[in-house]
Amino acid sequence: MAIGKKILRSKLKQWIKALRVYQWSKNILLFLALFMSHKILEPQLFIQTVIAFFSFSLCASAVYILNDLFDLEADRKHPSKKNRPFASGQLSVVNGTLVIPILLLAGYLLAIVFLPKIFTVVLLTYLIVTTSYTLYLKEKLFIDVIILGALYTLRVLAGGLAAGIEVSSWLLGFSWFFFLSLAFMKRYTDLLLIKNNNKKELIGRGYTVINLGIVQKAGITSGIVSLLILALYINSEQVILLYKQPALIWLAIPILLYWLMRMWLVAYKGKMTDDPIVFAFKDKSSYSAFLIIILILIVAANF
Repeated sequence: MAIGKKILRSKLKQWIKALRVYQWSKNILLFLALFMSHKILEPQLFIQTVIAFFSFSLCASAVYILNDLFDLEADRKHPSKKNRPFASGQLSVVNGTLVIPILLLAGYLLAIVFLPKIFTVVLLTYLIVTTSYTLYLKEKLFIDVIILGALYTLRVLAGGLAAGIEVSSWLLGFSWFFFLSLAFMKRYTDLLLIKNNNKKELIGRGYTVINLGIVQKAGITSGIVSLLILALYINSEQVILLYKQPALIWLAIPILLYWLMRMWLVAYKGKMTDDPIVFAFKDKSSYSAFLIIILILIVAANF
């Protein structure tokens, strides 16, 4: 009996790892439009966004499994990804294939039953783009990071649509360049890892170690552009309607700049994980920086 329970716990642990439940933290971005519109405390809108969060997360897990199944050979040759459940043989390919439609069905049922139709359309768009990325686009130099940045921004848009909130072009523009920077950081980390393992080519991608410099420069530049968009947003009419003290938002820019440069420094030192966003959710300095930014926005809006 004890052995059976141990095996069951081990399998459950592997499935949680395969579903990448820890990656669900990325879908907190669905709440961004709600927070930025100052409607985060409205119960009905909050509940709708929570449902959207789980709908998106279930569909995202289906895509993660699909991606792992298509990347089996490449993952088995990767220094760290070889330990993933399917690449290591802990979970079977057959079971993974069977779970994908179940997750998609659950995610879309939540969307169809409880959320606006336009959210379901965006969710379908997300599925199409992520599947295209898995099957083809991830192998294309620079196109892959552009797609990754767009997918993060799509989460922000989806959250607004789920709650019936108009998402400003300012927020979408900032989000795309900000997450494009983190997508470049992700690829930079991959390249640095294979370089340190005396390899030259990132298997399954269109990059070689010779691209390290340009990937780093493009990533830092993208981050700076996102801050420029935020600076321009502060002087827009929309800010005057939402904030009593819009000038205080300027204080958020150097904090974001510090955070972004620190993240790139961590990546440069080879201490970044293969996913910068997941790293940020576990990083105390990131928590401190974003807590200060949130407090700045609250004070700017109410005092």
